[in-house]
Amino acid sequence: MKLKNIAIYALMIAAATNLVACDEWLSAEPSKSTKKTLQTTEQLDALLGNYSLFYQENCTHAYGTDDWGITPDFYTAKSGGVYNATSQLPYLLWADEVDDARYSVWQKEYTKIYYANMAIEQAMSLAGPEEDKANLKAEGHFLRAYSMFQLAVAHTLYYTGDNGDELGLSLQTTAFVDSSARANLADTWAAIDADLQEALKITAPFKGADGANHTWRATTASVNAFAARYYLYRGDLASAKSHAEAALKEYNTLGDYNVTMGYAQTKATYDINGSTNPEKVTTLYPAGYDTRLSGAANFGVWFKKDGIYLARDCYHASWWFVPSQDLVDTYAIDVPGGDKQNDLRFRYYFVEDFSLRTCSKDPAFRWYGVMVHYMESLDAGPSVAEMMLIKAECEARGGDYATAMKTIAPLRKARIDASAYTELTATSKDDAIKKVLQERRREMFLTMRWYDLKRLNANDYAADDVTVTHTYYNYNAASGSVLADQGVKTFTLEPNSRHYAMPIPKTEIANGKGAIQQNVY
Repeated sequence: MKLKNIAIYALMIAAATNLVACDEWLSAEPSKSTKKTLQTTEQLDALLGNYSLFYQENCTHAYGTDDWGITPDFYTAKSGGVYNATSQLPYLLWADEVDDARYSVWQKEYTKIYYANMAIEQAMSLAGPEEDKANLKAEGHFLRAYSMFQLAVAHTLYYTGDNGDELGLSLQTTAFVDSSARANLADTWAAIDADLQEALKITAPFKGADGANHTWRATTASVNAFAARYYLYRGDLASAKSHAEAALKEYNTLGDYNVTMGYAQTKATYDINGSTNPEKVTTLYPAGYDTRLSGAANFGVWFKKDGIYLARDCYHASWWFVPSQDLVDTYAIDVPGGDKQNDLRFRYYFVEDFSLRTCSKDPAFRWYGVMVHYMESLDAGPSVAEMMLIKAECEARGGDYATAMKTIAPLRKARIDASAYTELTATSKDDAIKKVLQERRREMFLTMRWYDLKRLNANDYAADDVTVTHTYYNYNAASGSVLADQGVKTFTLEPNSRHYAMPIPKTEIANGKGAIQQNVY
């Protein structure tokens, strides 16, 4: 992990863009002998305001969940294509090692931590108002806590309190470091928690003086929303509920899909099954197809989207988020008549026949693709919907199941076709927990499933346990080859498997020059 080189490169990119002020300090190469590359709070504010450095998250964790749907059919329908490549299969089949660092959560999040450390180290010594200094420092702690949390969920075992000696993360606490050695789990989670407490001191409001929701920055609302996510994962339901309520008190607007959703002008038409039963098929794309998350114009549209506290996206370079049959089937639950199209999340985001874009058309291979922003990005940041779901889950687990159903009612009304909407009810605590978790999966498809599987399998409520199975051909991780001649095999991820700590890419291990220890399986 070459943190200094990565950071310098990113600084140069930032200096070359029009997204931040083009001051000379931003293009200067920092060094250990001249750490102080910033002079004013305005400069640090411009750096942290360069959202292109922070918004993108990798989605490798999604591949190993029961939301991801690559099957043996994909191999024959698109032989040799990107969906058979080594970049996905080690995660899909829970291999002990991965070679490809292009999808590395490790590299991406530690680059962000570099900037967070700059803010924490330098904010209070800069020229500028004291309140600005304090907020910028708190934002640095927030960014570091957020990235460390992402890394811990991806690459470490779930911390139970009894397994603190297991491998944690490299605790980077300064902008310039020499060692990347991993601390233990106990120290890792203590560090994340300490950063969160400092982040909660932020006073920057969600709605800025310009009247806009500052979804691209750390604010009182976004920090509380992240805290709710953090505490739910840790199993501290009282704190999770409290912070979710705090976020909702400041901002609770949901985008009503009955009003805001529609289809893009772009559509695709295919001639399929020409040799047997010719048919012309038109594939409709959601309106978000036209707002690819690149460039200031589309970023601006994204930031104005109702219902988000922090603009973060789950990025998938292969341009096909592949839903599993199991995920598709969940949209037939809790809707009148079991019609998936009555759930507007399915109607608009799950693109029917997306597979025809790249797969065989004769015979046609027909399957869905999930699309929110163009073909590569899903919303992943804390949202109003997530806070409602966290609050409802805490209420359900506390036995107040009638209140839990009332808490998620506004979300349901905003997601279900108004002509088919019916009130969701629960008959017991267990029934309410089940319904809230199903709703959570439908709302935060792919992006939060790994997070959920880890925490649900680790608690003491047996009904939460999930065993994940993937069916595919055997795979040789060393050679990166699919062994189709050996037939189809079922791969299983048991609750609390050690493979819930994804392997760190070998390139990162090599960059650590012996300091970074790989996970043990």
